[in-house]
Amino acid sequence: MKRLFIYIITVMALFAAGCYEDKGNYDYETVPLVSVSGIEKSYDFYVGSQETITPTVTWTNGKPDKVSYAWRINNKVVCEEESLNFVVGDLPVKAGLYAEFTITNEDLGVEYINRFNVSVYSTYYSGWMLLADKGNVSELSYVRDDGGLYADIYKNVNGTDLAGGACALMEHWLPTSEEIGQIFVACQNGPEYSVELDGNTFSKMVATKDEFVGDVPKDFKPMRMNCVTNYDYLISNGKLYVRNIQASYDALYQDGLFPNFPYPGDYELTNLGIRGNLLFSNDIICFDKKTSSYMLVRTGEMKRFDYTNDSEKAFIPYDMGKTVLDGGPISTETPTDEFLTVLKSNSENKAYVQKFRFSGWGAKTYRSISEVEFPDPSIINENTKFAVCQNRPYVYIASGNVLYVYNHKDNTVKPLRSDFGRTIRDIAVCPTNYERLGIALENADDTSKSDFMVLDVSVVGDGKTLEGMEFIGKFGRVVDLIYKIGNQWDTY
Repeated sequence: MKRLFIYIITVMALFAAGCYEDKGNYDYETVPLVSVSGIEKSYDFYVGSQETITPTVTWTNGKPDKVSYAWRINNKVVCEEESLNFVVGDLPVKAGLYAEFTITNEDLGVEYINRFNVSVYSTYYSGWMLLADKGNVSELSYVRDDGGLYADIYKNVNGTDLAGGACALMEHWLPTSEEIGQIFVACQNGPEYSVELDGNTFSKMVATKDEFVGDVPKDFKPMRMNCVTNYDYLISNGKLYVRNIQASYDALYQDGLFPNFPYPGDYELTNLGIRGNLLFSNDIICFDKKTSSYMLVRTGEMKRFDYTNDSEKAFIPYDMGKTVLDGGPISTETPTDEFLTVLKSNSENKAYVQKFRFSGWGAKTYRSISEVEFPDPSIINENTKFAVCQNRPYVYIASGNVLYVYNHKDNTVKPLRSDFGRTIRDIAVCPTNYERLGIALENADDTSKSDFMVLDVSVVGDGKTLEGMEFIGKFGRVVDLIYKIGNQWDTY
């Protein structure tokens, strides 16, 4: 319709020129036409950010004397200049808003419209979170997807430091919610210990020590939190604490209190807590060091894997004589979650890779898939870091100053990058784009600091550092790195 409208105007203008020509003026006038380049099909904007788009506007047949511009987002004019330059404010926080850049030839009343889409996110919607140990205090920093750096964001937002003993980060949501989730920051020193943060603002919601009936448990050392429908599971000092939440899909955060006594039994859990599909799986997979056994946490109870009814019996999931170092889901297609774990022998210099699945609706059924010996156990020790991909056959392994890639389909491992020249402190894959790998490294000049970068680990990227996503010496000694998803549905 736009082209037809312009064509009709052009014909009318030429007809008028012809009539004028019959009166003795033989200078034919041609309607000015415009082309626009440099506008992408879609943009991600953040609330409160200064956003700019600088298009290239080219006129043929001369530029009109009077030209006006209008940038509209969600039918609201946000700028009236040739280049867009505005602070994102009164726009809905929503994906895929209609937007357009309109150029108007005021001499003829002709409009040229260039359409695109804008997704507006809250300031801290998604990005990389880094938890660092700075001795007596801990430091939480945030790197947004667009490269925006918010160093020591917890202190800047809340006006105080995190407690010392930095341990781990965890993001969690209300059941099936489309809202941005909360962040559990595990710090093991008093008096504050771990805290829960609002994912929209990074402001403190509650200290975990205040979420117990009665006093804080003895030897309180929070390690991990997993939250599923009707239950919150907290691991502290190797023990499991279970909070039952009566409400299901209308639950609230911190709904109820934890008992100040642990789940009964003689066990010592590591900080492993693997979950499958974030929306439709309520099982948490843990590991007990005392018995070298997998533990399944389901509906408020903890038990061993059901080896008896495992038709495959590819490995025995208890009394293994091995320690699970790390792991994660490799596929979460409903109703089946498939997992991979890396284990180290307790008595030999051997490492293993195990795969298993939980399938079905409701109470999922356990089945083992395989166990293979890892091809190079020399690169695996208690300091090795792992990042498991979904829907790609890769596990990234950081050992010393070398980043490896392990292909679990053909059981091969090879170096991906060995040019860092300093110790890798942690790695993490982006759960919404498994071709992006975050990596925290020891700073070359100051070992109390860390560098951070994001790598392109696609087949063509081959581990190259993404432009604008490298930060040198901006963080304390990083102990945990995760990607903040924002909306859990973005993983589905």
